Amino acid sequence: MRRMVVTMLLVLGQAAHADEDALADAMARNPERFEARAIDLIAGFGGPDGLRAEGIETHIALERAGARASALRRFLAMDLDADSRVNREELAIAQRAASAAARGRMERQFTAADADGDGIIDPGEMAAAGTAAGLAALGDAEADLLRALLRLDGDGNGALVAAEVSAAVARMDQAG
Repeated sequence: MRRMVVTMLLVLGQAAHADEDALADAMARNPERFEARAIDLIAGFGGPDGLRAEGIETHIALERAGARASALRRFLAMDLDADSRVNREELAIAQRAASAAARGRMERQFTAADADGDGIIDPGEMAAAGTAAGLAALGDAEADLLRALLRLDGDGNGALVAAEVSAAVARMDQAG
C-alpha cells in the first residue's frame, strides 16, 4: 500500500512539473498574448476577487459544449427525415447542396462518426462525435494548462487576478 501511495505521489509530482513547464513555455513563447488571454479569462470567468478553479472549469466546459453543439448541428442538419439518424442517402443530398470543400469535410466527418461502419450515424454515434469535437476544440493538455494558471496566484488566496498575471510575465521577462 505504501509503495502504491509513493508511486502515485511521484506520478502526481511529475504531472505538476509538466504543468509548470507548459505554463512557463506558454508565457515565454509569446508573453503579451499569454497575458492578454489570461486577463480575458479572468475578466470573463472570474468574479470580483479573481479567477478561481470553478471559473476555469466553467470555461473548459463551455468551450467543449460549443464545439460539441456545432458538430451535432451539422449532423442534425443532414437528418432530413428527423428520425435522429443520418444515412448515406441523406449525406449525399446534403453534399449536393454544399461547396466542394464542404462535401469533402462532410464525408470525412460522416465516416469518422459512423463507428460501426453501417452507413448510418445513430444517436449514440452522434453523441460520441460531439464529445470528440469538444475534446478536439479544447484538449486535456490545454485544459491542464488553463488549470495551471492558478499557480500564478501570488498571494495564495485561490483566486488569480490580472495584476498577478502581469507580475508573473514581468518576472519571466526579467529572467529571460
